Amino acid sequence: MRRVARLQSTPDGLRRFRTHPSATQTWTEFGSFEAGAAKRELARDLVACQNGLCCYCEISLREDDTQVEHFIPRSDPQFGAALELDERNLLAACKGGTNANFAGSTEMPDPSRFLPPVRRNLSCGSAKGDMAAIRVLDPRELPAHPPLVRVDPEGALLVDPEACAVAGVSPNRVQAHIMHLGLNVPRLRNARRSIYDELQTGFNALDDDTMWVAFAEAHLLPGAGGRLAPFFTTARSFFGPLAERILQRQPREGA
Repeated sequence: MRRVARLQSTPDGLRRFRTHPSATQTWTEFGSFEAGAAKRELARDLVACQNGLCCYCEISLREDDTQVEHFIPRSDPQFGAALELDERNLLAACKGGTNANFAGSTEMPDPSRFLPPVRRNLSCGSAKGDMAAIRVLDPRELPAHPPLVRVDPEGALLVDPEACAVAGVSPNRVQAHIMHLGLNVPRLRNARRSIYDELQTGFNALDDDTMWVAFAEAHLLPGAGGRLAPFFTTARSFFGPLAERILQRQPREGA
């Protein structure tokens, strides 16, 4: 769980769609506008804004495992229709563990993206579905510091009551967020545990503080194309106070 940045401007394709003569301005129509190019542009802009990570689980987003997430669902009877084309209501999310094969690949699926039984491993928007947004936290409104959760060596997200108190966020609300989005399903716990083990192995191979700081920075700061390493909160939790010192030096909204 990390705060993600907001889009700073309306993507060009979405702006063109809003001024395009049409009987109705709907999300479905937008999906086919300009042969889908405008929607793909929107998704790319959201992914870039989020440093390449799913807004909920923090898996690395790739073209065949990305969808535009309506934070307030389109089915919401009060606000859904009004906000379905409002970029302030849109995020980039993974497909929540629903695709067995990506891009027509015949290889074994990545277990961090698909793990049977599917119903026990749904997460993110696929788990949230039409659930009222009030039950989950908006990733753009999470505090940058301190982190509200930590990751244990087994890959589970655990609520940090002390951090929640500092941030003025109810621990019960954070726990509900984790539960409703399926952020502790086996598929995601396994992925975070694997990263935790890799970090521990890397740490054990280092022999001085300078190397330790460089190792931490490599896992906490954006790399090529502004992308963060997947499951960012796992590294943040692993490095503890050092991570907070590194991140507080960075002028990034999504830290």
